[in-house]
Amino acid sequence: MEKPLNIIFIENFHIYKKYTKVKTVGGIETNTWDVINSLRNKGHNVWVPSENKSPPKWVQKNEVDVISSSTFDPLTAWQLYKMKKKHNATVIQHAHTTVEDLEGGFLPNMKIWAKLTRIYLKYLYNVSHLIITPSEFSKNSIKKLNLKKKPPIYAVSNGVKFEKFKEKKEYRENFRKFLNERYNVPIDAKIILNVGFTWRRKGVDEFYKCAKDLLDYWFVWVGPIKENFYVKQASSLENCIFTGYYDNICEPYYGADVLLFPSYVENQGIPLMEAAVCKLPIVARDIEPFNWLVHNESCYKANHHSEFITGIEMILHDSAFRNKIIKNAYISTDKLHNFKKIGDKIEYLYKRAIKIKTLHLKRISN
Repeated sequence: MEKPLNIIFIENFHIYKKYTKVKTVGGIETNTWDVINSLRNKGHNVWVPSENKSPPKWVQKNEVDVISSSTFDPLTAWQLYKMKKKHNATVIQHAHTTVEDLEGGFLPNMKIWAKLTRIYLKYLYNVSHLIITPSEFSKNSIKKLNLKKKPPIYAVSNGVKFEKFKEKKEYRENFRKFLNERYNVPIDAKIILNVGFTWRRKGVDEFYKCAKDLLDYWFVWVGPIKENFYVKQASSLENCIFTGYYDNICEPYYGADVLLFPSYVENQGIPLMEAAVCKLPIVARDIEPFNWLVHNESCYKANHHSEFITGIEMILHDSAFRNKIIKNAYISTDKLHNFKKIGDKIEYLYKRAIKIKTLHLKRISN
């Protein structure tokens, strides 16, 4: 039996949540804990400093195999530098963050911010012996940084835990009851859902335009609210609702009729996978990270406003089309994004990273 790995895993989501007063950072945070728990379940020792537990003996004895991280803040960068120097361990970064992803999201969409972000991310990711990122799109984005040490970059889906999203009858009833009591939405209304932060890059403008043109349907956005022009415009519509954080995300997925995901930039788009597992039909923008879904086969893809409208109407009024894309999206998600398979890939890459570091040291010594 192989010796378990000793892993320090750095994540600082608690800091962002404290200062922004949000309850979750979304898919990045979910994936981080999925990875941590998977490694622990496979028998590896994982110490997470943010859990405020004392360092285990293997940390105190400097018997660390891997230092891993998934956040991109300056504290994470400092901790990586400090721990790498102290333990001389293999460094692996789960790179969820790219320049494109930050623009119009955490940071303003301005050239100066893009330039500074590029410099910072180049410094941050350059300390790695191996990088894991959610998609080929994000892999190529990181390659464009031209990292000096050229660490290998592997695209591995964030994945989704199917068991977490197993259907329960009360899910739809609970969400419908919530909307009815809180916002006076009819129990039998057609619900067009989106999930995530209301950043401009997430396509709040298109969500607003669809709600404005389809007044017979209710448009419901679930997730932390970040105020911007289109959020204010959409909120003025009677049929458009921003709920903010919702405790059990399964209920909106099972309680809605269509997922409308018009985001302009994503590194992967976890809500698409979650919706597919919950058998909620999808209308999404036609962008590269969503290539695993096929237009008219496993979802409806759109670029222009009229196409988003067409996709919503087709799903609501053509049961054969709706059933086809639901079935195919579920199959594709199981094949490509089931976390049971993702966890095995992550473990393999952690072991591979140690070998890569060893080979690198041998080349230097020679």
